[in-house]
Amino acid sequence: MRLVNRLATLLLALALLGGGLLLIAEVVTVALNRPSLVVDRTGWYQTLTSVRLENAWVRTVIIGLGVLGLLILSGQLLRWKPDRLPSRLADGWHLQRRSVERHLAMAADGVPGVASTNARVRRDGIGWRTRIRAVGADSSRSEVEKAIRRELARLGASADDHVGVEMVRPGTRPADPGVRA
Repeated sequence: MRLVNRLATLLLALALLGGGLLLIAEVVTVALNRPSLVVDRTGWYQTLTSVRLENAWVRTVIIGLGVLGLLILSGQLLRWKPDRLPSRLADGWHLQRRSVERHLAMAADGVPGVASTNARVRRDGIGWRTRIRAVGADSSRSEVEKAIRRELARLGASADDHVGVEMVRPGTRPADPGVRA
């Protein structure tokens, strides 16, 4: 999503820059009493004074621009899962979120009596917020949390980062937060 945002920003910046330069050039030509460079001033005036909102193409353009603006706004306001997580191992280093989730799931599955672990990691400020769901006895929760904290320390997370562990009884499957029934 970062690439899409950067491309949209670049296109918007170029359009605004081009429009601004064209406006400056047209203002200078009007001030010097010369014919316009690109924009036909009389044609614009006639078009703007004769076109009415009842015309279908005017409404279509207005609605299209409104929808485009709402799409851009929603794209900027939606929170996206980060692809990378900051690591404290070295300044400027990042880890791939999915790789961290796989390592944490394998660490939890390494605890005796625990299986089918589902790990979710999110950025929480400069730290990480980890949620673990695993099939196993509730008594193994502390062992799972210790294993997760060891793996997080190895991956460069802070010891203060939040770790939530949810244990599901054997014979049931942990609910995948991305799938709705």
